[in-house]
Amino acid sequence: MVVRGVFLFCMTLAVVLNAEPLSAAKSFTLKKDEVAKIMIKSEGQERLLTFRWTLYRDQQLVVHESFDRFVGQHVLNTGYTNQSFRKTLLPSKRTIRDIPYALVVFKKFDEASKSAQLDLFIIDKEKRIILDYLTK
Repeated sequence: MVVRGVFLFCMTLAVVLNAEPLSAAKSFTLKKDEVAKIMIKSEGQERLLTFRWTLYRDQQLVVHESFDRFVGQHVLNTGYTNQSFRKTLLPSKRTIRDIPYALVVFKKFDEASKSAQLDLFIIDKEKRIILDYLTK
């Protein structure tokens, strides 16, 4: 147990030291098939990012997402592995580290209200993106 705690502390420290700046963070509490909609505005374009969940079983959440007419399906857990998915929002201008992306993290599932909490983080080092939340 001590080894696990030391490992988690070291990993957290490494993440904090190498962290990319967050330009936005928002938490969504969604019921089944309720859609989160975010308009991504950048470089004269407006593109819609949506995600929703359809099934929760055995501490796993099935999430469907769509961005710029490309769709995906992810199975997320609340544990240490596979609790998020990443979506590239724009191509890089100089290096691969400059690519803005969205990170959707499955935080918890509330059995009483049958709703899932999903957090959206936008990592945008060069501040190229403006968000318009269409879902409150």
